[in-house]
Amino acid sequence: MQKVAFSPCSVPLSLKELCLIQEINHTSIYRQAMVRLCILSMLIAAAAGLNVLYIVSDDMRPEWGIYNGSAITPNLDELARSSLLFRRSYCQISVCSPSRQSFMSSRRPNTYDVWNFIDAVPTTITSLPRVFRDNGYLTLGLGKLWHEDSGAWNANNSWSPELPYYPYQAGKCPHGGQGGGHCVQKDEQIYDWHLLNNTLSYMDYAIQSRLSTGRPFFLASGYRKPHAPWQAPQRMYDLYNQSALHTADPDTFSTTTPLVAWSGELSVKLENGTTFPFSPFKAVPRWVQQDQRHAYYASVSYVDEHVGAMLSKLDAAGLRNETIIVVHADHGYLLSEHGYWEKKSNFENTVRVPTMIHVPNATASHGQVTDSLFELVDMMPTVVSLAGLTVPSGLDGMDQSALLSEPHTGLKEYAFHQYPACGKLPNFNSTRAECNQVPKQQFKAMGYTVRDASWRYTRWLWWNATKLNGEWDGEYAEELYDHAGDLGAPFDRFENENVAAAHQDLCQQYTAVLRKHFET
Repeated sequence: MQKVAFSPCSVPLSLKELCLIQEINHTSIYRQAMVRLCILSMLIAAAAGLNVLYIVSDDMRPEWGIYNGSAITPNLDELARSSLLFRRSYCQISVCSPSRQSFMSSRRPNTYDVWNFIDAVPTTITSLPRVFRDNGYLTLGLGKLWHEDSGAWNANNSWSPELPYYPYQAGKCPHGGQGGGHCVQKDEQIYDWHLLNNTLSYMDYAIQSRLSTGRPFFLASGYRKPHAPWQAPQRMYDLYNQSALHTADPDTFSTTTPLVAWSGELSVKLENGTTFPFSPFKAVPRWVQQDQRHAYYASVSYVDEHVGAMLSKLDAAGLRNETIIVVHADHGYLLSEHGYWEKKSNFENTVRVPTMIHVPNATASHGQVTDSLFELVDMMPTVVSLAGLTVPSGLDGMDQSALLSEPHTGLKEYAFHQYPACGKLPNFNSTRAECNQVPKQQFKAMGYTVRDASWRYTRWLWWNATKLNGEWDGEYAEELYDHAGDLGAPFDRFENENVAAAHQDLCQQYTAVLRKHFET
């Protein structure tokens, strides 16, 4: 794909000098004319650029219909048929804030020690939207893209001033909040409905700008669903037969896996507020699992409906063929697989995320599914490259834009993830607590995990509060899971037996890979 540079630095040198060098000894009228010519040159260059529509969801696992999942997602499925669908796409840490700090900046969590809700990457960093803004794009943001400041974190460093960043709000049910619960509500009671309407309004502005001036846009919208509480209108619930929904089997924790891998997170409760306790080896009743899945899938379908409205807006303007469309989540989710509810773990189902990229002229990728390993930290360099822009230096991610030309080529050998452990944790065979608001110097342990085409290996290490790294030569617990034949569904088929004891040679190999990646 030919690179088209849109930045001021791409203006021919003579024009650049006339625009930027202050010591030119000419009349002010001449200087003003040259500045206008410089700006015109930039706009003409930018006019050739593809737009970018960037859609992020919260807590969504890759269970769309196109993934052979149980969620009813006709709009996402339709888009996937003209996109590249990623079957092995992974986040770098499975909780909202640090994952978003990572993929919005293409920095891994351990680069700037961002593992929870306390810390953040430097505010001077070049973010994904900033790259596009610096290259002449109109950049508009809405919803939950960053976690901090209701999504408007460091907004002046990323977004164009024409329209203010539209902040996100937490959902609320009569008997539920962000920690769990669900309810049927009218559209206007749900934040994502308001986000959609504002997104469509911002799209109108961006489209009009594109059509009247040729200026390309980068518009990003971050939906709150299916983050708990699971809110959706009745029409979304009516899509499903609750009694027919598949549930996890097994639905309890494996006795072969160290308990440090388990944490009690979500509050499992019915719409009326009735709560059902669970533990590693005691699952909630199957009918309750179906109730929870019904609400979760209804929220997923609600996001799908919003995506459909955004695509219709793009089509009505005739801009589908001039727009890169990206859809992904911040991390995955567990619905009683391993006896675990929610995210915040190193298991495959919390690390793996739904991901697709539509590039109009990349027809070799349309309707294709790639099994090449992809990390969300790769998204920034990949999208920047697909737009024909120069990828900034110093990023942790890898430009995988070549997959859009050769979808079945494996470009990456490993995908990495990590998750900290807090709480009392007297040993590795004890359950852990989350670390969202725990200073990083007070972590108890860190779980480091690596995934390749066939295996996932996780190593739990005690935390060195001085080095802010695991004690690589100390006591440890380990997990090894065989993923041979894993096509992503069903979700309960893999990682049910830890086979580390039987494959110590592999464990040693993967330990060396992890240590090289995380210790240096």
